[in-house]
Amino acid sequence: MNSSKRQKLQHHKNIATGLFVLMLIIYMAMVLWHKKAPELTFIGYIKAFSEAAMVGALADWFAVTALFHKPLGLNIPHTNLIEERKNDIGENLGDFVVENFLKPKQIRPYITDIKVSSFIVEWLSKESTPHQIETFVRKIPLNAKASEVLTTFLDENKHQKFLRKAFEKVATYLAEHQELVQHEIDSQFPPLVPSFIKDTITRKVSNGLYQLVVKASEDETHPIRAEITAQLYEFSEKLNTPEWEQHLAKLLRTATERLSDELRQNAQLQHQIDAWVQKTAYQFVLKNKEEVGKLISHTVENWEGRELSEKLELEVGKDLQFIRINGTLVGGLVGLAIYAFTQLF
Repeated sequence: MNSSKRQKLQHHKNIATGLFVLMLIIYMAMVLWHKKAPELTFIGYIKAFSEAAMVGALADWFAVTALFHKPLGLNIPHTNLIEERKNDIGENLGDFVVENFLKPKQIRPYITDIKVSSFIVEWLSKESTPHQIETFVRKIPLNAKASEVLTTFLDENKHQKFLRKAFEKVATYLAEHQELVQHEIDSQFPPLVPSFIKDTITRKVSNGLYQLVVKASEDETHPIRAEITAQLYEFSEKLNTPEWEQHLAKLLRTATERLSDELRQNAQLQHQIDAWVQKTAYQFVLKNKEEVGKLISHTVENWEGRELSEKLELEVGKDLQFIRINGTLVGGLVGLAIYAFTQLF
């Protein structure tokens, strides 16, 4: 890619330089011809055109070259501008992008065109998707990762907080729905049991159950908590087995099929997904737009000055050679017009 750009750049440089050389040859020829045949008035017009064209060509060559290099290697002030002002260019470029491309009114039309749900439906509907999911599960054994995470979670005793909250919720429910609990216990007695016996036993069982749950919520060493922890450790070990790998792959495949069907049939769900993604993307871009500017600035600043100059010259240098070509032709036409004007008076 770069070699092709370099070839095109050099080609246009050759054209611009060749045009200057042509004007130089014409000028020298007209000077010599004018000495031999001063009576030929048209020679003056050609001489004026070529002379002004050379001035225009030289001036524009200097201007274009000064952007990327030191003309003729001379240390002339305000030349080699890209390399000398690299940091300023990076900072200004970052500010320019933020101020002109990352404003709400600029990004909103593009954000609202994001339709993630359509992409999800299309991807889920492909025949290759289930195979991709199974391959993903094999390459990244999610069951082993889940087992590792759960074991670490248990080893660090982080599950106790969730157990405490769960028991507290159960205790609160038992306290607030005592009559319902007692009624359920009472219904388990045979019809022949006297009411006063049922009421006494029901109250004791209800209160005992409540006290048991309260104690379990307050004591991390409670036997119930210990039993739950042991069961979780056992489940963690079972997760890290080939059977669970297959089971997880099956669960993902089933979930994928159900999600695909639900998305295709539920336009409201599609809209909710798209709206959430659009809102999140919009907020993310606005929140981090300054970081985008900094990224651009730091990237440019980290380039070597010569590297940046070469990159820019490869991208725009070809078009800048047309400035030299146009400067040569326009300069010649202006010189011709001035000479013609002087001949009239």
